[in-house]
Amino acid sequence: MTEWLISNPYVFGLITFVLMQIDWFLTLSQEKERKEHYFKHYQSYPINTIEGSPAFQDSVAKLKYLNPKHLIASVVIGIIVTFTLILIPPRFSALFIGYVWGMYLIVCTQHLTNLTGYMASRKGLHGKLILHQRTGYLIQSGRYFAISIFLVFLSILSGSEIIYGVTIAGFTSSLRHLLLLRKVPKIGQDDLPPDLK
Repeated sequence: MTEWLISNPYVFGLITFVLMQIDWFLTLSQEKERKEHYFKHYQSYPINTIEGSPAFQDSVAKLKYLNPKHLIASVVIGIIVTFTLILIPPRFSALFIGYVWGMYLIVCTQHLTNLTGYMASRKGLHGKLILHQRTGYLIQSGRYFAISIFLVFLSILSGSEIIYGVTIAGFTSSLRHLLLLRKVPKIGQDDLPPDLK
C-alpha cells in the first residue's frame, strides 16, 4: 500500500484533502451535539469554544458546514503535500505520508472520542465543568503526548516508517497545543470563570 501511495501522489493529496474535510465535519458535529445536549455541562472561557484554532472558532460556533477559508486551506494543503511527495527523496516518502496523515487521523480520533462522550452524556451526567482555555490546551497536549508515547513503542516494535511519521505527528500536535497557550490570557491568581464572579 505504501509503495502504491508513493507511486500515486495525487491520490495521497486527495485523501489528505478528504481527511481535512472529515476533521471539519467532526468538529461541527461535536459542536452541534454540545449546543443541543451538552452545553449546560461544559463551557470554556475566556472564549466558549471547542475549536483550538483561533482562525476557525467563529465558524465553528456558527456551525458553518461550508467554510470557504477551510475549504481553500484544504485544497492548498492537498496540493502542497502532493508535490512534496513527488519532490522529496523516496527514502523519506513513507515517513512523510505517516506524518501528514497522522496529523489528521489523531485529531479525527480525538473528535470521535469527544463526540461519543457528548452523546453518551445525554443521560446520567450532572453538574457543570467550566474550563479555562489554557487548561483545555494543556489537557489536549497531554492527550496527544500520551498517544505519542504509545506510538513510539509501536514504531520501534514494527519498524514501520509510516508509524514513525505518525509518532512525529503526535508529538507535533502536542507541541502545537502548547504553542497555542501564547494566544490565551494567563490564569489569574484568584481565577474564577466569568459567570461565577
